[in-house]
Amino acid sequence: MGLINFIRSNKYIKKYNTNSIIIFSEGNIYYTTNKPIIDELIKKIDVLYITIDKDDKLLTYNNDRFHSIYIEFDFWGQLLMATIQGRLLITTTPSLHVLALKKSPNIKHYSYFMHAPGDIHYYQKHSFDYFDSIVCVGDYQIKSLEYLENKRKMKIKEKISLGFSYGDKYYKEITQLTKHTDNKELKTILIAPSWGNNNILNKIDYDIFEIAFNAGFNIIYRPHPMSLNYEKKIIDSILNKYINGFNNLKFTFDTAHSGINSILNSSVLLSGLSGIVSDYILFAQKPAIVYDIHSNKNIKNIFENDDLDYIPWNFRMFEDTSYIFKTRDDLVQIFNRISSGNYDKKNIISKYISDIANFGSSSKRIAQYYIAKFHAL
Repeated sequence: MGLINFIRSNKYIKKYNTNSIIIFSEGNIYYTTNKPIIDELIKKIDVLYITIDKDDKLLTYNNDRFHSIYIEFDFWGQLLMATIQGRLLITTTPSLHVLALKKSPNIKHYSYFMHAPGDIHYYQKHSFDYFDSIVCVGDYQIKSLEYLENKRKMKIKEKISLGFSYGDKYYKEITQLTKHTDNKELKTILIAPSWGNNNILNKIDYDIFEIAFNAGFNIIYRPHPMSLNYEKKIIDSILNKYINGFNNLKFTFDTAHSGINSILNSSVLLSGLSGIVSDYILFAQKPAIVYDIHSNKNIKNIFENDDLDYIPWNFRMFEDTSYIFKTRDDLVQIFNRISSGNYDKKNIISKYISDIANFGSSSKRIAQYYIAKFHAL
C-alpha cells in the first residue's frame, strides 16, 4: 500500500466511517454472503465496505448509501485496520486480534457473522474470542461458543441465531428451478472437493473419477475456487485424463460462480469437508458421499475441536443423511447402493433444516439486527 496510499485510504474512510456500518471483507469469495446483507442494510443506513481483493465485484456496487474501497493488506493496510475509527464493524473474517486483522481501540463494537451452516469445531483456535457479538446460523453454534467460553473462563459475548445470508439466494433459486427440472432418471455425480488440506484428492491414492465412471455415472467436476488458483496441477491432470469423457459417459468441468446448476443437474454429490456438502443436503435434499469426516481428529492444537468434546452438528447431519467412505472398497460399495436411485432420508433432512434460523429468509433479519445495534452504540 505504501504511506501515500495509506493517507489517501484513511482520508476516504474518515468521510464515511462515523455514519456507516463498516464491513471488512477478504473479497469476492464472500460476495454471495455479503451482498444480500448489504442489499438490506442500504435501505436504512450507509455502508462503508473495505475489501482486500482488488477484483471484488462489490467494488462496482452502485448505490448512494454504499461506499467501497480496496486496500492492500500489507503493513500499511494492517495498520489502517488496527487504527480505524467507527461504531460497528462486521466481518466474516475470524481470528480477530489473533492473526493479521487486529482490533482497533477506536471501534466500539466488532461483530462476526457466520457465513456457513457448519458448526465451529474446525475453525482455528480462538477464532471468535475477541468479537463483541456473533451472529450465528443456529442455536447449535451458540451452544459451541458458550461451551468454549465456560471452559476457557472467557468474557461472555453476545450471540444470536439469525441464519446465513447466502442461503436465501440458494433457497429461492433452487426452489424455483426445481419446479422446472426433472432429474428423476438422471445419473450424474457432482464431484466438488474442497482445497488444500481438506481436498480429498490430496488425501487418497485411488481415482474417484474412474470409480464413478465405472459405476455408470456422468461426472460434473467443480473444483473449489481456491484450487483454480493454487492447485492447477491437480486440475490439469484430471482434465487431461477425462475431458473427453469415459466409455460414452459425459464429463463436465464447472467453474461457474454459482454452483446451483451443478447441484440441480446432479443426483448425488461426492466431496470431503467442504461447505457444499451442507448446501447439497439442505437445499437440494439429495444424497452426498463424504470422505472420512473424522480425518482431521488427530490434528492437535489447531482447531477449536480440541476443546469441544462432542461431534459437530454438521458431522451428525452427514452421518444421518449421507454415505461416509474412507477406502476404495467403501466407495465402490456405496455406488452399488445408490445406483438404484432410492433415497429415503428427506424426513431426516427436514429435522436439520429446522435447526437453522430463518431458513431461506435470513438476510433481512441479520440487517435489522445490525441496524438496531448501530443505533444503540
